[in-house]
Amino acid sequence: VLAQEPVLLAPLLETCVEMLTPQAQSSGVTLTLSTPPDAESITVIGDRDRLAQVFTNLLDNAITHSPQEGKVTVEMQTKDAQVVVTVADTGAGIPPEDLPRIFERFYQVDKSRRRKRGVGLGLAITKEVVEAHGGQIAVESIVGMGSRFTIHLPLHEPQQLN
Repeated sequence: VLAQEPVLLAPLLETCVEMLTPQAQSSGVTLTLSTPPDAESITVIGDRDRLAQVFTNLLDNAITHSPQEGKVTVEMQTKDAQVVVTVADTGAGIPPEDLPRIFERFYQVDKSRRRKRGVGLGLAITKEVVEAHGGQIAVESIVGMGSRFTIHLPLHEPQQLN
């Protein structure tokens, strides 16, 4: 069951970025966050902890799959009554044949080099949480250049008192 309360998205993203900055630094990856001037008032309705799980998972994946001296960028903006958050990296990218399946449970792109962590649930859970918040997630990737995950969430407009 998801909480249904107003969540200020910019401070949540700032917290996620701060939490993963030591991991990025130890991997030699630059991690940056970009928000619009009115970011402090941008609100969605939902579960703060589950949304934090979404962004933490995407950031962790981006850092893990970026080379030393790579870059991971998080950008937040509003568009058409939605909040759009992108997490982009300069990592290895995802082969086109794997893109349609990356949100499936237990699916892992690189089966030949099983990493010590992860069983292929992170992106499936991420998608489920985003959709439970009335949002959508999409991915674009170019092998050798990196990946970009884009999340659209409904923007919460506070009720005006008459």
